[in-house]
Amino acid sequence: MLEFYYKFHPKQFKIKASKLAKEIEFIFLSEGIDVLNSDEENILEDYKSQLGIDLFKKLSNLYFTIRINSGEQHSLLKKYLPELKKEPQGKLQFADFFSGAGGLSQGLINAGFEPAFINDNYIDALETYYFNHNLALTRFFNGNIQELFRDFHIYQHLFKDIKLVAGGPPCQGFSKANRRNYTIDEVSNLKTFIEDERNILYKYFVELIGLIKPDFFIMENVRGMKNVQAEIENDIDQKTDQAYSFSPLIVDAQSFDIPQSRHRYIMVGGRDFMFIESVKRTIDLKKKTKSKYKLSDALFGLPVISTNPSIRDPDTDSDKHGYSTRKFSVPQNEFLNGINSNRSSDYLFNHKSRYNNDNDLEIFRLLPEGQNSLHESIQGLTKYKNRDHIFHDKYFKLRSSEVSKTITSHMKYDCHMYIHPYQARGLSPREAARIQTFPDEYVFRGNLNSWYKQIGNAVPVKLAQVIGEALLKFYI
Repeated sequence: MLEFYYKFHPKQFKIKASKLAKEIEFIFLSEGIDVLNSDEENILEDYKSQLGIDLFKKLSNLYFTIRINSGEQHSLLKKYLPELKKEPQGKLQFADFFSGAGGLSQGLINAGFEPAFINDNYIDALETYYFNHNLALTRFFNGNIQELFRDFHIYQHLFKDIKLVAGGPPCQGFSKANRRNYTIDEVSNLKTFIEDERNILYKYFVELIGLIKPDFFIMENVRGMKNVQAEIENDIDQKTDQAYSFSPLIVDAQSFDIPQSRHRYIMVGGRDFMFIESVKRTIDLKKKTKSKYKLSDALFGLPVISTNPSIRDPDTDSDKHGYSTRKFSVPQNEFLNGINSNRSSDYLFNHKSRYNNDNDLEIFRLLPEGQNSLHESIQGLTKYKNRDHIFHDKYFKLRSSEVSKTITSHMKYDCHMYIHPYQARGLSPREAARIQTFPDEYVFRGNLNSWYKQIGNAVPVKLAQVIGEALLKFYI
């Protein structure tokens, strides 16, 4: 991880490196590992001038200790080792633009594809992706997709073996909350984009498809993107010389045994017309009326926690409100075995809660499962009585026997719409990540609010896997 901070956080390198040292020391303490001293330099000498002698020596000894203790075989310690980050070698490589924390990527990896190029403008999400995968640092681009398109000639060699391009352009411009994101063309009578920044980003994604020329592409977004599907198809035709056929899908995550109601628009494109026609049929055959897994399946086995008692220390850990990283043998059920690929974990990550005031806590306690701000039990406590028509979902307690409502990045502000069904608090990031079908060993980097943002913006891993498996049949 030092190499990631050195490249992407040059001004904060020492601060990031110091926190990293504390992370590793905590893991050693949990494992009963004593730090060993080494006279050799076990991290790059280039770091010394920025870290100073003392911190450089400490980190050198920590990395020496990881390697001496076979850290490459440890489920957590191996994530810190730069030598395990490799160039892609497989025949089924993909690029992921607007990758976020890697939900779409992880599903494609589970299906049998291999990441070869990762791009996102949000550095915390890119760090999460890098930490959880074995891809070389040279394959990561932190920046706006316009910059990548402009400088494509610099990176072009990294795309020569790409079979699949995937991405989820930012969706705010197409959401229900933004109802004026398109207009009606007077000549064609078709809906076309209003040229605002949030809508235009997808066009650079299309430009890159034309430059990379993969066998397939996947573009994921909210349902509202279907309103301008004709323009999207026209843009792709123009930028790719009509090389692709399209299979547009509207899917609900719960139809694929994911414990969440999450409707999304997914366009799958491919060069082989006959095969791309079969993709929709393949995916449709896997659809179910509703998920057999419910919220209770995702919450299974996690330690009981309450809210953080201190508003001033959002990033502290405690037995009361949870830990960023905790040595804990995580119990499994059928749902968890599925998202964890039948691997058990000795650590629990990102299971902690935020601060809430006394009024919120009383609402959390009194509100019955499945009820919102209009319920009689909390009418003396809510602050929005004159605006109930707007704020009826200001508070919502999830029902354990049903699937969750859509997990969104709004959780970074508060979790009032995601109240735990039987604990007086909002969902923890780990609980939200399970609903998004991330494996328990997937560690989210950054601070608490950043975890929520990354998880809320992600494609459910299991949904991406379904799409990846449908495309994989082309190569079998």
